[in-house]
Amino acid sequence: MARPGRGRPTPASGGHSSQPSAWAGSAGSGGQAGSGRGPRGRSETGGPKPVVRRPGPVKPAPSNRSNLAAGDWSEPLPGASYPLALSGPAGELDGLTPRFRGLFLVIAVFLAYLVVYLTVSNGVNAIGWLAAGRTPPWADYVARAGAYANPLGLWAGHLGLFALVLPVWAAYRFLHRRKLTWLWSISPGVRWRYGLTGLLAAVAVLGAVACFLAVSGPAWDPPANWPVFAIAIVLSSPLQALGEEVLFRGYLLQVLGLIVRRPWFPIVVSAALFGYFHGSQNLWLFLSRFAFGLVAGALVWRTGGLEAGIAAHAVNNVLAFGLALATGSLAETRATTEVAWSAGLRDVVVFAVFGALAWLLAWAMRLPNRAPALPSANRRG
Repeated sequence: MARPGRGRPTPASGGHSSQPSAWAGSAGSGGQAGSGRGPRGRSETGGPKPVVRRPGPVKPAPSNRSNLAAGDWSEPLPGASYPLALSGPAGELDGLTPRFRGLFLVIAVFLAYLVVYLTVSNGVNAIGWLAAGRTPPWADYVARAGAYANPLGLWAGHLGLFALVLPVWAAYRFLHRRKLTWLWSISPGVRWRYGLTGLLAAVAVLGAVACFLAVSGPAWDPPANWPVFAIAIVLSSPLQALGEEVLFRGYLLQVLGLIVRRPWFPIVVSAALFGYFHGSQNLWLFLSRFAFGLVAGALVWRTGGLEAGIAAHAVNNVLAFGLALATGSLAETRATTEVAWSAGLRDVVVFAVFGALAWLLAWAMRLPNRAPALPSANRRG
């Protein structure tokens, strides 16, 4: 019969103890009796106390842009397409639901459109009016400038549209805390090689149509000061195209993606607004502009950037204004509100051909159309 104390080894002998761990001992006992050390020194078996590593606090994902660290920039969610690049917590505004946020930004976009365009275009016209000795009266001068009756009027209109890049940059910088490189493409940045390729494709497709119209259209009858107009068209039309594409196929497309997070919605709605904001027009002229907006928006989605749309828009405007200048109908072209059904359908086909070619080029070049997963170090300014 075993005597008390012999049937089981004591902790001092190094055997297994059925007693609770030293961490569960009472404070008054000082840990293991007879060990001479408290629970902070050694375990109850006499060996070193095991080190327990507690996990550090988990940093939550940002719920809105205010949770970004100072100096950090927001980025699209990995795998996001261009129309949905602002979707997700990093690109959204604080305290607003996504749809209300999107509607608020759409209204802000068009308020900025009116303010910036009118301010810049009227400022340029004011310079010309003052240089002309304030004659004719201001209202008459602005009316003639708006009809492109003088080269400075063309500069005024095109620079006003180019200036739309400024409010878009401000929204990206201060509202979304995002670099403007994400607006050019989802890569991010301008993909110059594809931009040049798209420009050549636009010259080939749209230039062929322009040559046909030049041969089959009215006789050439340019004004006496046509070189001045030609310089204005060549230099300012690409700026106009850039401003409109940045606004309608860039920021507006992404803002509409906050309202309905399906690519088709921002593409269709931005194309409709693009056509509507060209002013009074019949159905076929609206269809032409709507078709261009659809093709340019679809290219942004499928290629991941603005390059092809900017190239086609710039080439189209240079050729259209250039042909009008050569035939002496620049003011009439500017004031056009109606086209025949055949002209409208022709434009739809031409834009579709260019869109297919530009998409094939992007596919051949293996351009990414989804946001990459960037390392966190790229968030720093």
